[in-house]
Amino acid sequence: MSEVKNLQRWFRINVKDGGISYGLDKNQAHIVLDSHKNTLVTARAGSGKTRTIVAKIIYLLAHENVKPEEIIVFAFNKKACTEINERLANITINGVLLFNEIPNITTTFHAFAYLVLGGTKALKNRLITEDSIDPRIAKNTNDQVPKSSQFITRAEQKFFKNYDELLEKIKNLENPQNQKILLKEFQNLKKYHQDLVEKDKINFNQLIALASKELTKSNHKTPYKYIFVDEYQDFSMLFLELTKSLRRTCPSAHLLAVGDDWQAINRFAGSDVEYFKNFEKYFPEDHTKLFIPTNYRSGKRIVRNANYFMSRSLRDFAGCKAKNRQKSTIFYQKSENYFKTVQKIVDNHQNKSIKILSRNNDLRFRHLSLENFIKKIEPGNNTLSFSTIHRSKGLESDVVILLEIDAEKFPSHDKTGGLYSIFGDTEDVLLADESRLFYVALTRAKEELYILSKNPRITKENQKYNFFSYLNPDFLTPLD
Repeated sequence: MSEVKNLQRWFRINVKDGGISYGLDKNQAHIVLDSHKNTLVTARAGSGKTRTIVAKIIYLLAHENVKPEEIIVFAFNKKACTEINERLANITINGVLLFNEIPNITTTFHAFAYLVLGGTKALKNRLITEDSIDPRIAKNTNDQVPKSSQFITRAEQKFFKNYDELLEKIKNLENPQNQKILLKEFQNLKKYHQDLVEKDKINFNQLIALASKELTKSNHKTPYKYIFVDEYQDFSMLFLELTKSLRRTCPSAHLLAVGDDWQAINRFAGSDVEYFKNFEKYFPEDHTKLFIPTNYRSGKRIVRNANYFMSRSLRDFAGCKAKNRQKSTIFYQKSENYFKTVQKIVDNHQNKSIKILSRNNDLRFRHLSLENFIKKIEPGNNTLSFSTIHRSKGLESDVVILLEIDAEKFPSHDKTGGLYSIFGDTEDVLLADESRLFYVALTRAKEELYILSKNPRITKENQKYNFFSYLNPDFLTPLD
C-alpha cells in the first residue's frame, strides 16, 4: 500500500472530528505528507482547504514529534483563526482529544506583530483602526476618485520601505490630471503620518512594518518549525516582509502557503496576486507547487460552468473537479421586476438556505440599498441572507441569487482613468480581478444558482464586459 493510502487509512480509522471519521482525498493526503521547505497549495473553491491545513497539523503533532508551540498558522481575520483553532480542539486520535482546550496555533498577522512588539497595554493604546483616518483627509469630493483612505492603505502596503519611490512614480505620470490628484493624495498621506507621530499613534500597517524590523534583530529567535499562511492569494509586500523577517528567526522552518488565485479579490485593500503567481521568486529554496482541485460543495453543472467561465475570461484551464453528486441547475433571466422574480424563487425553496448577492450595496434597481431590497422580500421558512460578493467569500448556501449581472454594473469599470496605475491597476488587471470576483459568486451555490440581469443589450464597446458571453449556454436554463 502506498504512503498516501496508508495515511488516508490512518486518518479514516484513528482520527475523528466531533466523532466523525476524518477523510482525506489523495491530493489532500499528498500535501499532508509533503516535506518541501517552501510549498504553495492551490486550493480551488469548496476543495477542503481548512480540512487540509488541520490535517497537516494533526499529522505533524502525531507523527513528526512536532510540538504545538513549534507551529504557527497565519489567517487574515479572527473568524478564520477561530475556525481552525476550534476545529483542532474537536479532534480526537484513538478516542483521545488532541488538545485539552482550544489551542492558539492560528493567529492574524496583526496579532502576531502586536506580540512581537511586546503586546503591552501601552502599545494597544497607541493602535488606531483604519477607519479613524481624519475624515477631512478621507472626504471624497468626486465620486470617481477613490477616497484618500484607500490610497493610504495601498501606499502603506506597497511602499512602506520607501515613500520617495511612490512620489517619483506619481511625478512620472503622463496624465497631468491624475498627477495633480495623486500629488494631493500623497500630501494627505504625509499629513496623516505626521498626525500619527504628533499623537504618538500607529496604525495596523505600521504595526506590521515595526514588527518586521524588530524580528531582524540578531537576538530574536523563535521556536517555529512550520509556518502556515492561509488565504495566501491575499498576500501583500507588507506581509511578505513580515514572513521573511520571521523566517530569519527560524531559518530551517517549513512554509506552507495555501490559497486560491481564482479568488484573489482584495487588490483594493493592498493585496497582490503576484505573490501567488510567482511564489518561487519569493521563496526559491526547495519549493514546490501542489493542487487541491476537487470541489465538494457545488453540483457538477455549477462547477463545470465556473471552470468554463475562467477558461474564457482568464484563459486559465486549471479548474475544479466536481465531486458533489447532487443535482444542480443554473437559471438565468433578463428580469425587469426583481422583486417578483426573487420572491418567486424564495417561495419555491421553502426549506432551503438562500443567499442573495450583489456586486455592491447599492442597486440600480429603484436606487435601493441591498439591505432595503431584502426587506421587501418575504422569507417564508427559508434561511435567507444577503451580502456583497466580496463578503460572501468562504460562505455557501443551497441556493444563490445573483442580482444585476449587467455589463454596465458587473464587472465594475475603472472610472478613474488609470488613476491607480502606480499600484499596477491597468484596465486588464482590474478586469481580471472582476473575473475572479464573478468566479467567487458562481461558486457559492450548492444546488441552484440564479443569474438575474436587467439589460440584455450589449454595445460593441462593452462586449468584453459582458460576463454572460463567457458562460456556457449549455449549462444555462431560462427561468420561466
